[in-house]
Amino acid sequence: MIFMNSLKKAWHIYLQDGFVCLISRLKDKRIKSIRATQTTATSSSSKYLREYDRFDEAAPFTFEAKSTKCPLVSIIIPVYNNYLYTYNCLKSLNNKVNDSINFEIIVVDDASVDETSKMLEVISGISVIINQENLGFIRSCNIGASEAKGQFLCFLNNDTRILDGWLENLLSAIEEDETVGAVGSKLIYPDGRLQEAGGIIWQDASGWNYGRFNSPDEPEYNYVREVDYCSGASLLVRKELFQSLGGFSETFVPAYYEDTDVCFSIRKLGYKVLYQPKSEIIHYEGVTSGTSIESGVKKYQEVNREKFRFKWQNELSQHFVSSGENADRAARRLQGKYTILVIDSYVPLHDRESGSCRLFNIIKIFKKLGYSLIFLPDNGHPEEPYTSSLQRLGVEVLYCTEQQPNLQKQLKKRLPLIDAAWVCRPEICEKYLHILRRRPEIKVIYDTVDLHFVRLKRECEISPRRNKLQEKVWKASKTLEVSLAKLADVTVVVTEVEKNVLSDLGVKNIWIVPNIHQRYSGSTNDFHHRNDLLFIGNYSHTPNVDAVIWLCQEIMPLVWASEPSIKLTILGNNPPPQVKSLASERVKVTGYIKDVEPYFLASRLFVAPLRFGAGMKGKIGQSLSYGLPTVTTSIGAEGMNLTDKFDVMIADEAEIFARCIVELYKNPNLWSYISENAFTAVRQYTPESVQPTLASMI
Repeated sequence: MIFMNSLKKAWHIYLQDGFVCLISRLKDKRIKSIRATQTTATSSSSKYLREYDRFDEAAPFTFEAKSTKCPLVSIIIPVYNNYLYTYNCLKSLNNKVNDSINFEIIVVDDASVDETSKMLEVISGISVIINQENLGFIRSCNIGASEAKGQFLCFLNNDTRILDGWLENLLSAIEEDETVGAVGSKLIYPDGRLQEAGGIIWQDASGWNYGRFNSPDEPEYNYVREVDYCSGASLLVRKELFQSLGGFSETFVPAYYEDTDVCFSIRKLGYKVLYQPKSEIIHYEGVTSGTSIESGVKKYQEVNREKFRFKWQNELSQHFVSSGENADRAARRLQGKYTILVIDSYVPLHDRESGSCRLFNIIKIFKKLGYSLIFLPDNGHPEEPYTSSLQRLGVEVLYCTEQQPNLQKQLKKRLPLIDAAWVCRPEICEKYLHILRRRPEIKVIYDTVDLHFVRLKRECEISPRRNKLQEKVWKASKTLEVSLAKLADVTVVVTEVEKNVLSDLGVKNIWIVPNIHQRYSGSTNDFHHRNDLLFIGNYSHTPNVDAVIWLCQEIMPLVWASEPSIKLTILGNNPPPQVKSLASERVKVTGYIKDVEPYFLASRLFVAPLRFGAGMKGKIGQSLSYGLPTVTTSIGAEGMNLTDKFDVMIADEAEIFARCIVELYKNPNLWSYISENAFTAVRQYTPESVQPTLASMI
């Protein structure tokens, strides 16, 4: 309590000093920095405090460069007194909202009796509506909405300050999905603690601020999810929906439960209400309405709870009973009836490697099927931008934090929530299987990704320094993989070839889930507007290193003997020194490229001389998806039902491989024939083709 009182006192001084300079225009000098508070909170708290610890310069400002007569968003700020908070709210909007967003600001002054009107006079570029009498929060919001010109309405409390990306992330969530009706923000206390990560409503209509007083950086508070409601302190709503509901219901005048009621009403119309953690605000809770439910406006919180409970009693019967023990389930109540845990070595690096791309597509299909997803990366690292990509899809990603450094403890905490576990790779399955079996109801699905022992055996067979250790390694891998497949409830492979291998070894209940590719639907260049050769791969995967060395040292010299002008581009993540050393005037080694599409659209041929490996080769599927004619090996084409000289060209010896390159490179008719058939071949690997298999399996 002493800490909080000191905090409030320091913040009041800070606000006063800023506004005195604003009104008086005293010698145009800068205000000295004032710390709002000192905290012993975790390091994550300081990033929020830095947004509030000083005025750079307290002076009048304008929104004219950012606001517009045809706004996309109308930001509606109801105010009653507390002008210093309103000033800093507006200042943060001016500093933080991206210039590319067309918005207007409507401030509704609800008959304030302090310096609010004087302060608003010196800020240009906003619309100000002044109520002649105090009408209360709900009516002020509705008045502001009636004057709004935006496609979306954003209700924002004046006792807030926005952080970077606040509005952009609200908009992305609602614009990307037409079934989303409202989106709310993550609310953070001034000391950096979490105030609310979406709201829970219990059966008795009482509310629960999910995550209150915890760190805002914890995994459970940082993924997009459907929620019972989001606070009207920061809530973006489709204007047409808000109008169709008649605005905030005056049943709840003057305030409280109006935001919850509008969220329930939006959901009843068939739309989603989302919590968007990337949209963050600092909220100075209780500034306007106080904190005591015994007096002032705050007393209506309990009065309106009963009104709300009566109105929504049928819907509330499906909610959880009020209890902190039910909070985790209640927070995920709308995520999906069936929860799947996915475990892999790391978050899917979907633009860097084939296996990750496949898993990322599987996750997207699971979300499309309406499942709730939890992803556990074994390394505990929330690598970006890949973690955010999952969180934006509505996937809860677990990772290590200061408060929760033990990943296995996080998993054990969530075991009661999990219905099925999709576990990738043998070493990961071996590590986590015993934990998952603590709850026998969990269906364990072992995704081999590829049969490691097949790949290791093939590498051993072509190795010039073949030894007994290599043989022991692949045989040990075989023993492990087969035993795990027999222990799992379901085993997943990527090709019919691998299914047959495991079946012959006594494994039952095997499903095939191949790599997933979306056929390119744009316009492509013809034969005569393309040049040169292309290879792509992740070089942490040894078959790719071997392939490009063989390509450059043995195949390309034969190609260059007859076609010296042909050049080769080697794309891909993590090229080691032996790959980088292949670079020359004719060979370009790029390393990782974020957008590889231009390369696939400009190259004449794709080459993939893989001499060993297992499973389905993502690079081949990727080239097929662009209709790019491909020359590969029997290993490269394995399990994809491809036919030599029909949808690819296949060669296993350097001389024949080089001859195929030259023939296909120079023959426009053959090139067009294989290109057209490649597009046909990839249809069986589209998300639409794979989805029924995943739906049946789960």
